[in-house]
Amino acid sequence: MAKVRSEKAGLPPGSLVPVGEDPVLDTSVQVFVYDGDQFTEQDGVSPDRIEVGDPGRTVTWIDVNGLADLKAIKAIGERFGLHQLLLEDVLNADHRPTIDEFQDQLFVVVKMLSLSPDGGEVWSEQISFVLAKGLVISFQNEPGDVLDPVRDRIRHNTGRLRKKGADFLLYSLLDVIVDNYFSIVEDLDRRVEEMEDRVMHRPRPADLVAMQALRRKLMEVTRQVTPTRELAGRMSTVPNELIDKGTRRYINDLQDHTVYIAESIGMLRDQLANLENTYHAGLNMRMGQVMKLLTVISTIFIPLTFIVGIYGMNFDNMPELRWPYGYFAVMGLMAAIAGGMLLWFRHKRWL
Repeated sequence: MAKVRSEKAGLPPGSLVPVGEDPVLDTSVQVFVYDGDQFTEQDGVSPDRIEVGDPGRTVTWIDVNGLADLKAIKAIGERFGLHQLLLEDVLNADHRPTIDEFQDQLFVVVKMLSLSPDGGEVWSEQISFVLAKGLVISFQNEPGDVLDPVRDRIRHNTGRLRKKGADFLLYSLLDVIVDNYFSIVEDLDRRVEEMEDRVMHRPRPADLVAMQALRRKLMEVTRQVTPTRELAGRMSTVPNELIDKGTRRYINDLQDHTVYIAESIGMLRDQLANLENTYHAGLNMRMGQVMKLLTVISTIFIPLTFIVGIYGMNFDNMPELRWPYGYFAVMGLMAAIAGGMLLWFRHKRWL
């Protein structure tokens, strides 16, 4: 059962209490230590047996998965001098994407987005990063992430990653997370286009429900992308020696990506709003066409009903009643009236 913020009411600052989704997985640790020439990788490392490289020569990435073992989280915090408030924010799954400074460390919170298997929901998971000299620590609650491209670059020594410092590793991790936003936005864009095709051809009541669901997804993505854009902007300007001047240029590019994503989402929201207006306009137009057709039919039958009403009266002295061609003459007259009215409506462009 999800914990809410009210459960922390009255507790001292820095209390390690999960907020949001309850951690259910035991804590596991994966450690990468690398430089430009070699690297080591360790899986299933005990928190009290984590070995780091020389901060002046190597970069160490400690990837912590699962936040259920509070003793392990506390042990990692004590091992690397993490502030209690920092650890408290790590366990706060509802934390807003942000960047904070803690003495000789930078703390970064970002949201990793993914689509549910059926594509019906946008899932969000918090990932917290700690940047120190020659060290990056990442914390996440669920297994599986979008960080495998970074792991592969470390293993195969591709790109600039192994030649750069810990700040570039942090940038690379954030860049992969932000790049995954593009796939989410592209999927939502495809869904909006498909919805537009359906609404333009034949709007249905179910389409309005689907548009509301798309609107909720766009709002969820916006809620995560907007603070991430602010995070990237602040990260590129924060006066901290842990971020090299050369890395700031890459972070500026990361900020440009978040701005582009935010603008794309804004365009999709506007497009969806216009699509809802088009949907209602299409329904009104169809209703108008139906009403026009019914009005034309009613108008044509008014004189025909008048004629039928006259000859439906039971009077003996109606001369046409005994005329051999009376029936055919009346039917012909009614057909002529109906045809004439149809031609007149078409001449007036009412049909």
